[in-house]
Amino acid sequence: MFYSEQKKQISTYNRRTFFLFFLKLSLFTAVGWRLYNIQILDSSKYKTLSKKNQIDLEILFPVRGKIFDRNKILIANNEKVYDLYLIPENTKSINNTLNDLSKFIDIDFAKRRKIIELSNKVKKFEKIKIFENISWTTLEKIETNKYKLEGIFISEDYLRIYPYKEVFSHLLGYINKPNEKELALPFISKMPNLDIGKQGLEKSFNPVLIGKAGQREIEVNSNGRIIREISKIDSVKGQQVFLSIDARIQEYAINLLQSHRAGSINVINIKTGEILCMASTPTYDPNKIIKKPNTEYWESILSNTLSPLTNRSIQGLYAPGSTFKMIVAIAALKYGIINDASTHSCTGKIEFGDRIYHCWKTNGHGKMDVTNAIKESCDVFFYEISKKLGIDKIAEVAEDFGLGKIFDISMSNQKKGIVPTKKWKKTTLGESWYAGETLISGIGQGFVLTNPFQLAVMTSIIASNGKIIEPSILKRDKINFKTNEKYSKEINIIKKAMFKVVNENKGTAFKSRIDDIKFAGKTGTSQVRRISISERESDDFRKKEQEWKNRDHALFVGYIPYDDPQYAISVIIEHGGSGASTAAPIAKQIFNYINKLDI
Repeated sequence: MFYSEQKKQISTYNRRTFFLFFLKLSLFTAVGWRLYNIQILDSSKYKTLSKKNQIDLEILFPVRGKIFDRNKILIANNEKVYDLYLIPENTKSINNTLNDLSKFIDIDFAKRRKIIELSNKVKKFEKIKIFENISWTTLEKIETNKYKLEGIFISEDYLRIYPYKEVFSHLLGYINKPNEKELALPFISKMPNLDIGKQGLEKSFNPVLIGKAGQREIEVNSNGRIIREISKIDSVKGQQVFLSIDARIQEYAINLLQSHRAGSINVINIKTGEILCMASTPTYDPNKIIKKPNTEYWESILSNTLSPLTNRSIQGLYAPGSTFKMIVAIAALKYGIINDASTHSCTGKIEFGDRIYHCWKTNGHGKMDVTNAIKESCDVFFYEISKKLGIDKIAEVAEDFGLGKIFDISMSNQKKGIVPTKKWKKTTLGESWYAGETLISGIGQGFVLTNPFQLAVMTSIIASNGKIIEPSILKRDKINFKTNEKYSKEINIIKKAMFKVVNENKGTAFKSRIDDIKFAGKTGTSQVRRISISERESDDFRKKEQEWKNRDHALFVGYIPYDDPQYAISVIIEHGGSGASTAAPIAKQIFNYINKLDI
């Protein structure tokens, strides 16, 4: 019995021993397999993770590409600037360093306190930017006395600079830090602190101007201190951009506009479609927006009622006035409403329905054919032909000549304007079109709205005998544009009329003619307020001085030379009065200036 009991105990012990052995074996097997996975199978993965804990990638920002005019004149450059940093651990006393530094650069109490507060928040070896864009004179003084300035570090940077200041402000725009939406753009996503174009061509050409970021691979310790540089890939600076703009013409045009509160001048090379000038006033200085502090200057721009940030050439919308009469005349000739010999008699007004429509010349022009009606800008003649034409036919021709279009010129925020039709009014305003509105549209008033650049393109198409001009803001060689053949006969008649406007007595721009080189054109006066019958019939209405905001806009479009058109122009002076007295003389000055240049 004792033996049996002993045997039973030994059997139980053996089972327990075996179970514990198996448990230990399983545990060691699992641990061994895990170690094998970590050390052998997944070694590369954990090496990478380990490396990431030691290696940092530092982005090297590229230098922004430069912008030139057509003659390789630099109009957007990068100026080397110097920023001043403080490294807390390299100075025994930040207060003492700031005291020594204040001998060379002004440090007010608020600035000093901010630097000290910041130094207590960052790691001691991190750089604190305390001044940016310090002057060359200050830099020399600091460099000369650097041995006395503990913890001071100078770093090079680049600042966008616009040598012509206001002259190209609307064309180029300016650069600044990207906003949250812009950070998602592919060309900036890896460089969140890089300045990018915010307006104008700086914005449009961001992808090519920005360049490509480089990187520096550095080894850091657990505190983030740099131990050594492992590798470096230099950044690639942005591409250079060569515009079609001529800096000489642009500057000259801006100077002419400065004597007026607001306006626009646009010049196009008819042969190539190149934009030689796109001037708009009032302007602003983009350098003052980039350089800090800029709050006061920025607020002065925003509060200016004339809106200096608006590029009037493509964003300003105006009734084209009598410059639109050429479109109406082409449409009337095309659809057989008139021919070059057809006449209408102008007595100074016309009755239509229950309204009277006046001509600008109170006593009328007498018998007018189409060329003389354009030459003397007779309103009654165009009332007569527009009511027979209808608004839809006028709109069709207007669009063929570039009105109501957005052009592919890398300029954002272009305003399309309005070329009204019956359908447009019904869709937009929910109202039917009235015949009287066609008469008003026939002289470029009412719903018709264009921007000044569209008028320059329209004039280029007329001057080139109907070529479909595709304007460009980039420099390019002569290009063979397609021609819209359906208007060739009508355009020839209009061009003869435009010549008479400038070069014959009674032409509305006769006083602006040039003797040695003939040009053609058309004046326009865009009414900004409705004139009452009592005002119109008063003896001194035309002579009475109007408040600036109530004066008409002055317009002129034209091309030079008449016999072989090279350059087309549009001029608009806001509240400038008449096109003949204000806009046409400016066009003459521009043409005279261009004639002296080697373009």
